[in-house]
Amino acid sequence: MTSEKAKFENISIVLVEPKVPGNVGASARAIKNMGLSRLVLVNPWFLNHPQSRYMAHGSEDIINNAVITDDIKKAVADSVLVVGTTQRKRTGSPFMNPKQAAQEILESSYSGPVSILFGREDRGLLNEELKMCHILVTIPSSKAQPSLNLSQAVMVMAYEIYSSVHPGASSPMDLSPAVETDMLYEHLNCSLAKLGFKQWNDGDNYMKSLRRVFSRTKLERRDVATIHKLCGEIDCYTARVSAEFEDKNK
Repeated sequence: MTSEKAKFENISIVLVEPKVPGNVGASARAIKNMGLSRLVLVNPWFLNHPQSRYMAHGSEDIINNAVITDDIKKAVADSVLVVGTTQRKRTGSPFMNPKQAAQEILESSYSGPVSILFGREDRGLLNEELKMCHILVTIPSSKAQPSLNLSQAVMVMAYEIYSSVHPGASSPMDLSPAVETDMLYEHLNCSLAKLGFKQWNDGDNYMKSLRRVFSRTKLERRDVATIHKLCGEIDCYTARVSAEFEDKNK
């Protein structure tokens, strides 16, 4: 399977014994926001709860099509990769952050189903459930409040998976070529001279300093045009002041 759709369709978000209906709805919304579609609920105490549907807000289809099972082993039986999310450190399974895990998840999804397990709101995944996982994921968070809400954790993982496929291209910069930048420096030097700026130590030290300042950034053509405009205003001002001075001294 090589298409994005096929990869995403192989990825299941598995909520193990969720306690809060609203978390299921918010998780469904996060799943759909990030292009995923498969939700599995393991032994939920509620079905079709109004709070979950309210929190889903436009993602009710995710809840309607959710797979319901009473056994976590059934939920992951055909998975080629089982990922467990936890804030507790364990030995025996490799730990990854969400970005690292997203790459593993996507690569494995070409081969078959992938399950990402999220534990109960109050105590997470049990030890025997963590032992079923091929890799464990810990979401970095503040020590002052390390525990994430269930739907927040789902969103973090879903986002990393989505952004691994859609990194988001930045707009290309319209950089100013060297010849235009040199013309800008000449204009700037001329305008500052009209204001009475004088070089020190018989050199062009302040222009060297200005060049160094501008060289630290990437000047785009619009930046160069803006500075030319500023210099033009300086030129107009100095010309006006000079004309007024000459009129007074006639």
